[in-house]
Amino acid sequence: MKLAFFPGCSAKSSGFEYANSALKLMKELGLKVVTPDFNCCGTHIVEEYNRDVWLALNARNLAIAEEIEADIVTICPACYQNLKKAKIILENEEEKKKINGILASIDKEYTGKTSVFHVIELLKKFTDKLKIKNKSKKVVAYYGCQILRPPELGIDNPENPKIFENFLKEVGFKVEEFKAKSDCCGGTFLLTNPDGFKRRAESILNEAKKVADCIVTLCPLCQFSLEIVSSDIEVVPFTSLILNERKL
Repeated sequence: MKLAFFPGCSAKSSGFEYANSALKLMKELGLKVVTPDFNCCGTHIVEEYNRDVWLALNARNLAIAEEIEADIVTICPACYQNLKKAKIILENEEEKKKINGILASIDKEYTGKTSVFHVIELLKKFTDKLKIKNKSKKVVAYYGCQILRPPELGIDNPENPKIFENFLKEVGFKVEEFKAKSDCCGGTFLLTNPDGFKRRAESILNEAKKVADCIVTLCPLCQFSLEIVSSDIEVVPFTSLILNERKL
């Protein structure tokens, strides 16, 4: 399997540790990973401003992966959902024809041959090779909201997800039940309502502290939101945690 790594914009700043550890894990597993010249997925803001521009941005990324015969793997739920949503829309031949008309100006064409994965979907196939040495740390799996919703774009059942906990258990962690696992971290309110943001993040952290030593994330925005508020519980991307615990 050839993989085109789509780090997302946060990988250059707040998500740097997550992106680097995910890339290192994939390479340690012997996966063939390349890092093409992708553009921003546009998030939901560009889609609201100009749907065709948003769709063309994502179609360009998909077309780039197709050119090198690779599937896309990303660490970011927003990027994951934007790419998947674009793929669904572009199944409509009229939509695809219109967007390919835009891509033609940069000598690109989207045909629909590439798949999109979140890194958890990929790594769960290799749990036997990712076993950790230290099995005493108690952790909780925190999904956040975006990786699960809407259901047609999520990685698991939004009401009762299990993919993340099951993965961590199979790798060797002691995973505790966590009722706030799919609550929103409040990250989008950081600048507009900082007090509301802090209360939201603290409520998640307080639930985690009741049962665990560490809260494990799979979203760079959730990681950032919880990390800047937390002072007495470890918050870490799951790929970083695996790398650290395997070294002990």
